[in-house]
Amino acid sequence: MNTETLLMSPDITRRDLGRFVTERRRATGLTQRELAARLHVTESAVSKWERGLSYPDITMVQALAKELGVTGQELLGASEDHEGRADKRDAKAYRGWRSAILWSTGIAYAAAILSCFIVNISVSHTLSWFWIVLPAVALAFCLTTLPLLKVPQRGWAVLGGALVSFVVLMTVVWAQFSRGPWIWLVITAVLFGLLLIFVPILLRIAPLPAPLTRHRTVLSLAIDTVALVLFLGVVALATGQPEAWPSVMLPLAAIGAIPLWLSALIIRYLPGSPLWAAALVSVVAAATVPTMQWAVSRVVGEPWSWNPELLIWSTDTIQSNIQVILVLSFVLIAVVLAVAALVAQNRRNSALAQRS
Repeated sequence: MNTETLLMSPDITRRDLGRFVTERRRATGLTQRELAARLHVTESAVSKWERGLSYPDITMVQALAKELGVTGQELLGASEDHEGRADKRDAKAYRGWRSAILWSTGIAYAAAILSCFIVNISVSHTLSWFWIVLPAVALAFCLTTLPLLKVPQRGWAVLGGALVSFVVLMTVVWAQFSRGPWIWLVITAVLFGLLLIFVPILLRIAPLPAPLTRHRTVLSLAIDTVALVLFLGVVALATGQPEAWPSVMLPLAAIGAIPLWLSALIIRYLPGSPLWAAALVSVVAAATVPTMQWAVSRVVGEPWSWNPELLIWSTDTIQSNIQVILVLSFVLIAVVLAVAALVAQNRRNSALAQRS
């Protein structure tokens, strides 16, 4: 049996073996010349092994493995593990990249803070705009450097640090340059966005009581709805129009929330095939298209007209025509889904009848 027959396989290539021999030789502190002398071969032969140009002779496998500090089986087996070695190289490259990012960003942030401190003191003889730079740098640190640090609950640490830094930054800007109600709009808008994103996640990982575990979707939607109502209240107060909150803002929010609530309840609680739920959601969408504009017009006190004419596409009819097409499309989707649900149900019934 020759070397090619023993070593050559889909997973063992000259390059794999040569890479492993190189790694082990360097790990044992040997040069190519020293390894060649111990094996009684030429330095050129060792160089060809490591460059993947040839295999060592079959009679030298055990001697080569001994000099490399492994067994013959380990030599062959480790040569196959090219993916493992690639993972190690990638991990090493990542650690180098991570270290470079940490050092470069850390030095850059420290230099920015120090230079801004010196310039602000030198020019203004007091610290003024420096207090804007400080939380801005902290925000950048939380978004770029903190995710690379080994801290407990890293994701939540990044989110909390970034949120605190942002609120401090907005507060400093508000206190020094532009006092007004805008800060409440900014802060509540950010908090509302965070609620929309993270409430479903928190409800998924939170240990809820057993009766509530199957109602996470409704709980999430309810919390988001309450948050929207409160956010609109803040907007009304900040813009100096508190009377618009109950008369305009809440009705408009309800117009948008009702179809969403209906769809969520249908998807979550309708028994039977998901195709039936999808069909009903399509019906809700079809009903929403014309009624939403009518309801919005009633709330804001604008005239509403419905004059579709599919053969005439002018400025007076284009909106109604598009709504008609959307309604017909949703109805068609609902019909197709309902037919598919019936066909699937009949197939299941036939399968059950054959088994019985």
